[in-house]
Amino acid sequence: MKKIAMGALLASALTISLAGLAAAHDESTCSNLFGYPHGYHIVSDYVTGLGSEFLGGPGMDWPPTGGVVGDAVAGSGAALPGGPGPAFHFVIGAAPGASFCTDSKSPGFHL
Repeated sequence: MKKIAMGALLASALTISLAGLAAAHDESTCSNLFGYPHGYHIVSDYVTGLGSEFLGGPGMDWPPTGGVVGDAVAGSGAALPGGPGPAFHFVIGAAPGASFCTDSKSPGFHL
């Protein structure tokens, strides 16, 4: 019983300390990607399939209004599960994932 209590205490302490580190961030990665956070691109292009404005789609409110994501994926799941694949950014010359808008050492262009 004592080991369980110690384990729970340790897990709580780690959770609180990690939450503090996340909250200390001023901005999220790519928080202003062409006027939108990177999550806007992921949700509008890969999850809902509605299409972001900067990739030629009609766009959507950010954060999404109630029901938009649920209506788009209901019964079918994400429009493009997993995104276009890990090599997609390389094809267009961009660094992978959200690293193109950080000062990472990843290959490809960075914003």
